[in-house]
Amino acid sequence: MYVKKALLLFLGMIFILSGCSNSESGRNETKTLYQAINKGDTATFKIKLTNKEFYGQYEINYHGAFKDSGDVMGIVKGDTLRGTYRFQHYGIEKWHTTPIALLKKDERLIMGEGALEIYMNMPYFKKNIPINYKNPKFVFEKMH
Repeated sequence: MYVKKALLLFLGMIFILSGCSNSESGRNETKTLYQAINKGDTATFKIKLTNKEFYGQYEINYHGAFKDSGDVMGIVKGDTLRGTYRFQHYGIEKWHTTPIALLKKDERLIMGEGALEIYMNMPYFKKNIPINYKNPKFVFEKMH
């Protein structure tokens, strides 16, 4: 129970602080829709992106049978987006959280995979192990 309250407080503070950021980041904000298909699984990624951060919605539809959907948010460093995906699995009320890493390349976002560790019941990518972008589950194409 305490961990859930701490997580909600943490997420609330991030939203508040992101609203208090300087106006320069807001001027460079872009809203973009991306889509990826892999072996019958379809993923949509709708994000607002600035030079420093991103946030939006991410949904994975597994062969049209069920889906995961939720919110993403994180930071931008150069051509890399790293953050958190908070989602509901199959529409069940329980929320799950997992780290997310994407590499911006041309008009695409390449989803990376990495080794995970858990700290205070939150999964993170291990710091000393690089994210692998070579065989991605999803390569998101920018929708026009």
